Amino acid sequence: MSGISRNRLDADLLAVRHRLFSGIFIQWNALTHSEKVVGTIIVLIPFWWLLGWRHLFILLATSLAIFEVYHYGKLNLKPPSLPVVSALGFGIYGILSIYFFSEYNHQSINPNSILWPLDGWIAFGLVLWYIQSKKIHIRLEVVAWSFSLVVLLMILFWVIIHFVWHEADYIRPRSLYGLITNKGEEYIIGAGNNNYLMPYLPKDESLLGMVRYVFFFPGPESLGLAVSFISILSLDLKNRIWSILLFLGGIFVLLLSGTRAVWVALPIVLFLRYLLTLGKVAGTWFLCGLIGISSFVTLSLPPVTNLVYSHITHTAEATSNFRADSTEVRHEIYQRTTDEIIKSSDINLFFGHVVNGELLLPGYATATIGSHSFILGTLLYRSGLLGAGIFLIYWVSLIMSLFKTRTDRPICCYMAFTLFSITFCTMELELPVMPITLICVMLRQSTTKLLAEGRYK
Repeated sequence: MSGISRNRLDADLLAVRHRLFSGIFIQWNALTHSEKVVGTIIVLIPFWWLLGWRHLFILLATSLAIFEVYHYGKLNLKPPSLPVVSALGFGIYGILSIYFFSEYNHQSINPNSILWPLDGWIAFGLVLWYIQSKKIHIRLEVVAWSFSLVVLLMILFWVIIHFVWHEADYIRPRSLYGLITNKGEEYIIGAGNNNYLMPYLPKDESLLGMVRYVFFFPGPESLGLAVSFISILSLDLKNRIWSILLFLGGIFVLLLSGTRAVWVALPIVLFLRYLLTLGKVAGTWFLCGLIGISSFVTLSLPPVTNLVYSHITHTAEATSNFRADSTEVRHEIYQRTTDEIIKSSDINLFFGHVVNGELLLPGYATATIGSHSFILGTLLYRSGLLGAGIFLIYWVSLIMSLFKTRTDRPICCYMAFTLFSITFCTMELELPVMPITLICVMLRQSTTKLLAEGRYK
């Protein structure tokens, strides 16, 4: 590309960025069709909450198929990638496992046990296939602006709940899905958070004596993961004021969620991001040298070692003691799940137990063997080595595909997968993981290369 063409593209890119916003408002006409769809879906998060957060990917995959057939007469999909095949495979494996388990034990199949792999994996895999086939790209600023509205709305909601309602107890109204499925009017633990509208949990404690907040998500864990991604994403914004405000807003909402696993994971991810950024600026050799010197000082000098160990131990104990009763229950769940995996027969070890084990805490329906950990419970206990292997292929191949297409991709995409991988140890695969995965696949920064390809014209 000649110098004149390069300068022209730089000028065009600057013009596009200026056209994208009018003050603090985004220009609808400056967005691509894909950006309009994704931005609208994000802004409508409160609406999905009212509906019950059910079957989102089935609806999305069906809508995309209808759109393609209506406009073009066919889907025009390219051969599926390894992440797509493995995602579809994991969903099909889950459905087959439930079917054969029910047949062997002469039990009727619970429709919800089929709908989760159908929506969360098969329909998700089809949407991922569509995105990769069409090479859909969306700009970082569009996603950040949409999430900014959601964070602002949650903070305003907190002001009302805290200062007007005084975080009082309340009757949980049913979501639209809860009304359609005729769920009970009174919420009980284990009845399904998606079936009820619970912006906060009045009987659970967060920070400074406040209750745990959920806002527009099924649970505080989902909220914690979502706003953690928003905080990480905000650091890639070029506008520093916007970046700082969105980061602080996300951190504030994260603290309100009371999600300890994310409290621990996010600082690790931010530190890794800092190291990667430092490596880009100062060079790889400088980064390796800094890590080497830090490791030598930390591990070789007893005063420094003791200081670091004491700080880590104190942080871990403070986090665990925040809700000590919950920590004890989780420890019991993990211990019993591990014991059951070790004692499993060869068939159960390879194919999994399919369903959760016995209840460990009466009155708390979700405290069962095989729960509260995606890696230990969902993969190793319920899915077995075969299911865990299929998921590992999906997870690694997806990360590798992002790395191969890393040109113009913001660093928050890789940090999001790091965050998820850490939280999988002590959390289930929460609702935001799959939508954020699709966002990371599409996410790009505004660059001259993408402008030259006609992505933003």
